[in-house]
Amino acid sequence: MSSSAALAPIEEPPRRRSTLLTVCPFILGNEFCERLAFYGLSTNMIIYLTKVMGEDNGFAAIQLNLFEGTCYLTPLLGAWLADSMWGRYKTIIVFSAIYFVGMVMLALSAWVPGLTPTPDEYATPLQNAALYTSLYVIALGTGGIKPNVSAFGADQFDESDPQDRREKTSFFNWFYFFVNIGSLLAVTVIVWVQENVGWAVGFAIPAACMALAVVTFVAGSPLYTHVAPTESPLSRVFKVVWAAWKAPTGLFTSDPERTASDGLSEPLLLGNGTANGGGGAAAGNGMFGGGGGDEGSNMGGMRGTVEGGIGRRSQSLQWLNKAAEVRVAGGARRFTVRQVEEVKLVLRLLPIFGATLLYWTIYMQMGSFFVAQGVCMDRTISLPGGGTFVIPAASLSMINTLAIVVLIPMYDKLLAPALRKAGRPITLLQRIGWGLVVCVAAMLLAAWVEWKRLALFHGGKYSGDGAADNHHGVVAMSVWWQIPQYLAVGLSEVFTSIGQLELFYDQAPDVMRSCSMALQLLSVAIGSYLSGALVLGASVITSRMDPSGQGWLPKDLNQGRLDLFFLCLAALMFVNLLLFLWVAARYEYKAVEHKRVALPRQQQRPPRPRPPQMPPRSAPVAASRALPQAVPAGVGGTPASPAPAIFSRSVTFMPKSPAMPAPFR
Repeated sequence: MSSSAALAPIEEPPRRRSTLLTVCPFILGNEFCERLAFYGLSTNMIIYLTKVMGEDNGFAAIQLNLFEGTCYLTPLLGAWLADSMWGRYKTIIVFSAIYFVGMVMLALSAWVPGLTPTPDEYATPLQNAALYTSLYVIALGTGGIKPNVSAFGADQFDESDPQDRREKTSFFNWFYFFVNIGSLLAVTVIVWVQENVGWAVGFAIPAACMALAVVTFVAGSPLYTHVAPTESPLSRVFKVVWAAWKAPTGLFTSDPERTASDGLSEPLLLGNGTANGGGGAAAGNGMFGGGGGDEGSNMGGMRGTVEGGIGRRSQSLQWLNKAAEVRVAGGARRFTVRQVEEVKLVLRLLPIFGATLLYWTIYMQMGSFFVAQGVCMDRTISLPGGGTFVIPAASLSMINTLAIVVLIPMYDKLLAPALRKAGRPITLLQRIGWGLVVCVAAMLLAAWVEWKRLALFHGGKYSGDGAADNHHGVVAMSVWWQIPQYLAVGLSEVFTSIGQLELFYDQAPDVMRSCSMALQLLSVAIGSYLSGALVLGASVITSRMDPSGQGWLPKDLNQGRLDLFFLCLAALMFVNLLLFLWVAARYEYKAVEHKRVALPRQQQRPPRPRPPQMPPRSAPVAASRALPQAVPAGVGGTPASPAPAIFSRSVTFMPKSPAMPAPFR
C-alpha cells in the first residue's frame, strides 16, 4: 500500500466569516454616533445654562449634576428590561427612538423663537420646561443604550470558537477607540460650532448624529445574534434578601448532612478562604489592604477554597443563609445555597460602593466648575497670520481624554508588569486607593489655580479684548494652567474608575455581573446627585454668611471663592480616603474553586494524530493559573491527555483590554 493511500488527506475546515468585520461595524458605528451626540450636548451645557439661559454658576452646576446623575441612574431600568423582558436588541431600538426625540426637542428649544431668553434676562417657566424636558427625555434614552450596546456586541461572538474569542478582545479595543474618537470630535468641533456658529446648529448636529446612530444599528439587524432574556439578576438579589428578611428566626441550619441529603451540596463560588489564603476575614496587606496578588487573579483566595474544601458557606452576611432554608410546596428549597452565596458576593461590594461615591462627586466638577473657571481665563491663541483663536473652555476636557488614552497603555504595559516583576503586584483595592489619593491632588491643584486667578483679578490684571466675554473680567492667566488638574483627574480615572469597574466585575459571579455593573453605574449617579447637593449647600450657607450675599459660587466667579469650594472638596475626599482604607482592610475577596474532572479509564483513548499547530487560547482568563492536578495514565501506560478543566461559573472570559472610565464607556 502506498504512503499516499495510507494517509487520508487533511481537509482544512471552512473559514468562518469574521464577526468583527461583518457584524460589529454596525454596532461600532452606532456607538460612535451616539457618543458624539451625547458629548456634543453635555460637554458645553454649563456654558449654555449660564450664557443663554441666564443661570448663575451654582444653579447651573446643580442642574447639570442632576442631569448627568439621571443619565447613570436610568441604565438600571434599561438593564432590567434587557435582562428580563425585551432582550438587548429591542431595548436598544426603543430607547434609541426616545433618545432621538429628546435630541430633536433640545435643538428646537434653542431654535424656536421665544424658547430662549433674551440677553441679560432670566428664563421663564415655559423656557425652562422646554429645556429640561428635552434633557430628561435624553437621560431616559441613554438608559437603554449605555448598559446594553457593549454587551450586545459581545453577544455576537461564540465563546466556543477560538477565532471569535480573539475577535472579541479586538471588538472591545475598537469599541473604546470609537467611543473616544466620538468624544474628541464632540469636545472640539461641536463645542466650537456651538460657541461660534450658534446653539441651534450646535444642538442640531448631535440630533443628526443620533439619527445616524439609529439607522446604522437597524441596518445590521439581519446579521445579529440575539440572546433570549431570562430572570433579571437584580430581581434575584431582591428576592433572596427579602426571603432572608422574612424568614422566621432560628430557621437557619448549618448541618452539612442535611445540606447533602437535599442534594444541594454543590460546589460553591465561595469557600472559607480569603484573598491571602487563610480562613476567616481577609486582613489586607499593603497600603490599601485587600492583599492577595495581582489584579483579578486573587490566587490566594483560590488556594483557600481548594484547601478549605468544597461546599462551605462564606463567613460574611450570615443572616442571608436563612434564605437557603425557605421551603416551597413539596419541601424543595426556594433558593439553593449557591444562589445565596452569589447574592452575598454582590452585597459584599456595597462598602466599597459607598466608599467611592465621593470620587464621582469630585469627578463631576470637571464638567461644571472646571469649565466655568476656564471661561474666566485667557483662552486666546495667536495664529501665524497675525489673527487669534479663542479656545472654547469646554474643549480643555480633551486633555483628560488624551491623558486616559496615553496613560492606560503605560499602566498596562509598563507599571503593572514592573510591579509584578518586583514582587509587589498592585491589587484592585490598592489601585482604587491610589486613584483617590490623586483625586485629592487634583482638587488641590484646581484650588491653587483659582486662588492665583482671583489674585490676578483683584490686582487688576485683566486679559485683552481677545476673549469674547471680557466684561466678566477675564484675567491675564492662560487657560493652559488648567492642564495639570485635568491630567490629575485623568490619572485618577486610570486607577480608581477602571479599578472599580474591574473589581465589581471580578468579584461577582457571572450570573450576577450585570447586577454588579449596575452598582457601578449607580455609584456614578449617586456621586453626581451628591455633587449637586454639595453645591446647593455651599451656595446657601456661604451666601448667608457673606454680607454681600454673593457666597462662594455666584454668577460671576470673580466675586466668589471657588478656590475655597475646591479646598472643601479636597478635605472631604481626604476623609473619604481614610474611610476607604478602613473598608479595604476588612474586605474579603472572593475565593474561586478550580477542579479538574478526569474521565474513567475505560473511556480514555489515545489522542488521534494531528498535524502540528498552535494550541488555541483557553477561554477563561484564569485557565493558565489553574492548580496542577494529577492526571491518570492512559491506555497502554501512555500519559492521557489532560481532562478538560471545569472552572467556577465566576471565572468567565474577560477581555484583556482595560475598560475605559465611566464617561467613555
